[in-house]
Amino acid sequence: MGMSKFQVELLKKIPREPEPYVTMNDMVKRIHDYWGKSSSVASKRRKVSNNLKKIDELYPKCIDIKREEHKKEHFFRMKATAPMLLAPMSQEQMMAFGLLSKFGTDLLTEKAHRALSPFFEAAQESAVDVARDAGYGVRASKDLARQWLEKIAVIPAVLPFCLPKVDESIKLIVHQALLLERRLQLKIVHSPSNEIEECEVSPLALVQQGVRTYLIGKKTGKRTVDHFLLARIIAAEDAYENLEYPKNWSLQKFLDQGIGHPNFPVEIYGKREHIELKIDADSQWLKETPLAANPVIEECKDGSYIMKVVMPITEELVHWLLSMAFHVKVIKPDYLVARLKDDLKKSAAMYK
Repeated sequence: MGMSKFQVELLKKIPREPEPYVTMNDMVKRIHDYWGKSSSVASKRRKVSNNLKKIDELYPKCIDIKREEHKKEHFFRMKATAPMLLAPMSQEQMMAFGLLSKFGTDLLTEKAHRALSPFFEAAQESAVDVARDAGYGVRASKDLARQWLEKIAVIPAVLPFCLPKVDESIKLIVHQALLLERRLQLKIVHSPSNEIEECEVSPLALVQQGVRTYLIGKKTGKRTVDHFLLARIIAAEDAYENLEYPKNWSLQKFLDQGIGHPNFPVEIYGKREHIELKIDADSQWLKETPLAANPVIEECKDGSYIMKVVMPITEELVHWLLSMAFHVKVIKPDYLVARLKDDLKKSAAMYK
């Protein structure tokens, strides 16, 4: 037995945990289009109450009802773990939420992840439906749905480092400040000195690089933008002040400069540079996944090749070139060649 149109509308108006509860009178007001002109408040409350009971019978343990006898009032909201009741997922939505459940929630708080659990469960149920529609039996469909995400993996380009621990309350406060565009009062532990700095910061962005998440922000009174490892923030409070935006702020331009510790003069970072590389014959995969779009490739007789690209200079690029030093030789620009020679000499000296 399905739900009536009124019950569907009722479900749409009930907030889901962690949103606050609503009262019976709140529910009456939220579905005002369903009342006749002569309906009394008492009759409206009875209709809402009776239909909520019917929904609770259809879908047990989905609606969280809190009673306060001294106020003679009931408070309602959907449980965070309640399944999605209003519509089945499309196959595209199934794929999106299924993959998100496995790979894409590191930026979220644990509560936010929990709030998404009904979508993740609905994606799993939709996967069962897809298998059944394809002609599989009930048991085989459940097995196929369970095994689907087990067959998909994402591996990092470098070693799989462990996630640094981030305080959940700090993560939530940072997200709220980004949304509401308000400054934050922060306490930050600096590495390697372990000194604690107290500062007021205008949060401009959150950036995840591998397993590390950074808050991008401008300290009050400072012209330049900094990045702060979220795991090093030990306290955060809403300063209830509007953001200070740096002049001509662009997140993409900031990211083009990289977020590694600078070794070159600051003006070099983010500069689009003509880079020329000599790549050995065993590294043909770089043609499939070049460092930048539209590379110019010149083949050599021995199977090696020259790759010419235009891309920003960053510390991340330097680190990658150092890791590929056995296969990739930088030909241009000269200052990048000199940097790599110096770093490689220092590395070799550590093993003498």
